[in-house]
Amino acid sequence: MTPLAPGVFVDDAQRYELVSRIATGGMGEVWRATDTVLHRDVAVKLLKAEYADDSRFRTRFETEARHAASLHHPGVAAVFDFGEASPVAGSTTPVPYLVMELVDGQPLSVLLRPSAPMDATAVRDLLAQAAEALGVAHARGLVHRDVKPANLIVTPDRRVKVTDFGIARAAEGMALTETGQVMGTPQYISPEQAEGHRATPASDVYSLGVVAFECLAGRPPFSAETPIATAIAHVRQPVPDLPASVPADLAAVVQRALSKAPGERYADGSAFAAALRQPAAVAAGGLESSGPTESRPTTVLPAAPVTRAEPADRAESVGRTESVGRAESVGRAESRPPSRRTPMAWLPWVGIALLLLIAFAVWQGVIAGRDDPGDDNTPQQPTQSQSPTETPTETATETPESPSPTTEEPATVDVDPDAYVGRDHKDVEKELEELGLLVDEVEIENPGDQGEGLVASVEPTGQVEVGSTVTVTYYGKAPDDSSGEGSEGEGEGDGSSGNEGQGNGQDQGQGNDE
Repeated sequence: MTPLAPGVFVDDAQRYELVSRIATGGMGEVWRATDTVLHRDVAVKLLKAEYADDSRFRTRFETEARHAASLHHPGVAAVFDFGEASPVAGSTTPVPYLVMELVDGQPLSVLLRPSAPMDATAVRDLLAQAAEALGVAHARGLVHRDVKPANLIVTPDRRVKVTDFGIARAAEGMALTETGQVMGTPQYISPEQAEGHRATPASDVYSLGVVAFECLAGRPPFSAETPIATAIAHVRQPVPDLPASVPADLAAVVQRALSKAPGERYADGSAFAAALRQPAAVAAGGLESSGPTESRPTTVLPAAPVTRAEPADRAESVGRTESVGRAESVGRAESRPPSRRTPMAWLPWVGIALLLLIAFAVWQGVIAGRDDPGDDNTPQQPTQSQSPTETPTETATETPESPSPTTEEPATVDVDPDAYVGRDHKDVEKELEELGLLVDEVEIENPGDQGEGLVASVEPTGQVEVGSTVTVTYYGKAPDDSSGEGSEGEGEGDGSSGNEGQGNGQDQGQGNDE
């Protein structure tokens, strides 16, 4: 295969002509290209040779590319075509490539700022759009597996497009060759994926819930010193509380999406989208997905109607806000027909229930008196009291102890751009990783007066949380004299196209580098 460069065709039919490199990521390169048959701009992603050499990956890639191409929805970045380019030097295996819609916009990861929460109304709208797009894929049996801000492109008119369908599925079965790497992105990976289990639509819901948390809190819910530690935190650590400024109903929706057990989340993207758009209705029982209610039938009280299982389950999974439980109680009271005999018939049962609760409380006090004050089992008490759904005061007194880990200030490191700009990007990447940071590398066009591989910028800077992602932008190979002016003129002449490239490029590059 001819080395990748502007003017090179990636296919033997000479349909897709490369124009300029948008970004370089962990799985390959993304180029702006021209479809010479339909006369339109497209994004072409060429995968790295090591992926091409794995026969299992190539088979999965082709299957998933077909599935992704079958998705037709305004919220999904379309896959137009896929194929195999000629082998690179030193290999006999063709290189897989995807031809995708070139999106005019920026990844959500670019819009996020550390310690700067987004407006709750904007978060509802943007992530509901993303959830709807995921719901369309889920209805067709397709799971994204790598939902994160870098794969959510926001257009100038505030529309969201989800990208990179099929890539994570194809890569899921490949052996990991780099120490400490986790398939998927650790900050957004679901607990079941972190444990090596199969991803489901509920896994995408969890990952999008992490994105929602980060948008509302200005930081991800879990961030550790290493990718592995971050993935483990998703499995073991309780979800921190969102800021008090976040509306309680929206916070409850996000908390449920972040449930550790898949069955306690929204069943798919469509259910999550409905909850984001009408969180108050969901809290009152107006909108619901059947997934969570089927996973915990023991929460249904013997004499209660079956429809009460949904509010009880939600109250347990959300737990952190009392307003949700009260709204559900009102909804249930209105749904029952009036009866004069019902209160009298229930009086003996109410008395018995109160006696049982008093006995249970006394027994708990005796047991607590025997326990070691330093015993760390206390945070598990709320799970023991899940079956008696009519005892919210007990769980409320227990829960203040569980958020204690969140009171710790996250570890931070100082990222000084002056210490990295102008240096070789490989050395900078190594130093940042030694500080406990994740690194995304983005290669940009060289204006001609910069050294190849030298760092142009580092973002974000200042105090950065350990485990966060830092984007290192560096210059590519300098163009020769014959093509330098042409490339520069094209960039200056089409500013909007540059934004398009940045959207796809950062999405593709960041979406797979981790």
